[in-house]
Amino acid sequence: MFFTLLCLIGFSFLYFYREAYISELIISFLPYIWGILLLMVIYWLVLVWKKIFTKKVIVPLSVKYSPIFLILCWIVFFLYFSEFRIFYNQDFVVEGLWDPMKIMYANIYKDNKNFSWIINLIEQENPDAVMFVEFSDDHEKALKDFAAKSYKYYDKTNWSKIYGGSVVISKYPITNFNTEFVQEDSWKYGYYMIEKNNEKYYFYLVHTSSPVTDFDFQKRNQQLITIKKDYYTQHEEYRDKDSKIIMLGDFNVSPWSIFYKRFAQSFPLFENITRSKAAFFSWNWAEMLKIHDDFDFLPEWFREYVWYFPIIWSHIDHIFVSNNIHVADFRKVHVDWSDHDWIVFSIQ
Repeated sequence: MFFTLLCLIGFSFLYFYREAYISELIISFLPYIWGILLLMVIYWLVLVWKKIFTKKVIVPLSVKYSPIFLILCWIVFFLYFSEFRIFYNQDFVVEGLWDPMKIMYANIYKDNKNFSWIINLIEQENPDAVMFVEFSDDHEKALKDFAAKSYKYYDKTNWSKIYGGSVVISKYPITNFNTEFVQEDSWKYGYYMIEKNNEKYYFYLVHTSSPVTDFDFQKRNQQLITIKKDYYTQHEEYRDKDSKIIMLGDFNVSPWSIFYKRFAQSFPLFENITRSKAAFFSWNWAEMLKIHDDFDFLPEWFREYVWYFPIIWSHIDHIFVSNNIHVADFRKVHVDWSDHDWIVFSIQ
């Protein structure tokens, strides 16, 4: 009973006190939380069953309080489950677009050396533009000849002194607005315009700080605030009225976060099209353990086979589009040696 009560108090704290760092980390895996709560409910039902139908099994005295705990479990369970259900309640994908722009979003992972596989995937999908984050100098060298042959236009925004930054390759002209205004945060985002068939598309390519520490957690929150502020102040003069705008990338924040909700609510005329796919979890915790050098201390067999465990995913990649954009052919693509799936979609 004590453990169950402790879990209920903890989950209730997470639900009602979202701004805490520990709450943010755990809430990122919300669907697994209500799975645990469901198991707790089943556990208590089994105890009650044993108490009623057998006298041979020793059952804790706390079973007499089972109705109270069951009610509390169900309440907390449905609080979490309703958030999951409400988020994944719309489908923004349509069919039959005429000559749309095809986009590939790729969190490539800075140490991904599987260059030939990456090139083959891009050739197979044949997008009009590829939006990379965590693009390193090694990627730039390895993909240089391919990009020059298949994609005439190239631009990038450096967001780190260590990594190459955010890179866009395109079959159509790119205008990079990042040189036109000052970005306050050292971890910069990309702001581009690509024009196809006399239609202008404005892209925000975002990669915020990963909240692995409380410091990075605070930094990421500030970056989200900066993007929102810049959008409504510095950027308006660089785009047309009623522009078609796409804001995409690794935001390092889940839909269940209070910070995500504040950010999304700041753009009432945008839709997050990743809501179209239930359990659209693009970040793979197990893949991260497998490929990141920081986890070399773990046994190799564990890093190789942890991928098969179910509690490994989170939803931190998002694609916001203005409501004057139609979306088609929206799907994930698994990429070896990247801890994020890539996303392919078409817009018009």
